Amino acid sequence: MDKEIYSFAMKNALNEIGKINKNIKCSFIFNSEGEIIAEDDKSSKFDIKSIMENFDEILEKKDVIGGLNYLEVKGKNGTFKILNINEDSYLALTIEKNADTQLIEATVRVIIPTLLRLLEKLAPTHPIPALQNQETKIEEKEQKEQNEREIKIEEKEKIEPELIEPEIPINQLIVDTIGGLLVRSDTVHIDASIISQWNEALNGKKIEMVEIETFNGKTVQCKVKEMKDSKLAGKGIIKIPEKLCKNLEIKRGELVRVKPVIS
Repeated sequence: MDKEIYSFAMKNALNEIGKINKNIKCSFIFNSEGEIIAEDDKSSKFDIKSIMENFDEILEKKDVIGGLNYLEVKGKNGTFKILNINEDSYLALTIEKNADTQLIEATVRVIIPTLLRLLEKLAPTHPIPALQNQETKIEEKEQKEQNEREIKIEEKEKIEPELIEPEIPINQLIVDTIGGLLVRSDTVHIDASIISQWNEALNGKKIEMVEIETFNGKTVQCKVKEMKDSKLAGKGIIKIPEKLCKNLEIKRGELVRVKPVIS
């Protein structure tokens, strides 16, 4: 992948993320040598080279401590985060005080890996460093399941074409946790628009249960209700009770695969 093309694509991605999340003061991407690969337009207002110099010692010792995957520093005026986005690249974010840093991080972890995967497909002879194992495993599993579904559909068409059921839709959603004494541990909350899309795809069948699958292969079926928080509408969020998150070994900001259960 040509370095200039890669830098240009990542710069545009950072600018788009900044438009979605107004609380991001600036963002930039650098490699393990401390070289800045791309930066958003807001970064021109900050001395990002000085920011990098403050973390030189950590970068030099990252191999000794087993690598640098995540770093968060909270100050009076906001939060500074460093996220490992692939084997040799890191994303730095400067975020306003009192901003929802977990939601910002979740958005970044969806957009950046997707763009890296797209760039890799566009230039297969010069691949970008390997994406996170989590993304690769999910893609392979989805392809395998898709192939199996196609085979089953073909078999049904040959034997009983009139009995073919509509394909069950699957969504990747970002985990948000809910807790409290009155929270039911067997019920999750999903955006009403997603449930409406499922109803339409399944010929109007009522959705009362969903199946959740984690990247580690754990699954659970639970009741589902429409999310009441209008601020989270359209953001691909699933609110899961803290007890259920603990059983599934997942945390806020992680991705899970969710599909309706048809009785």
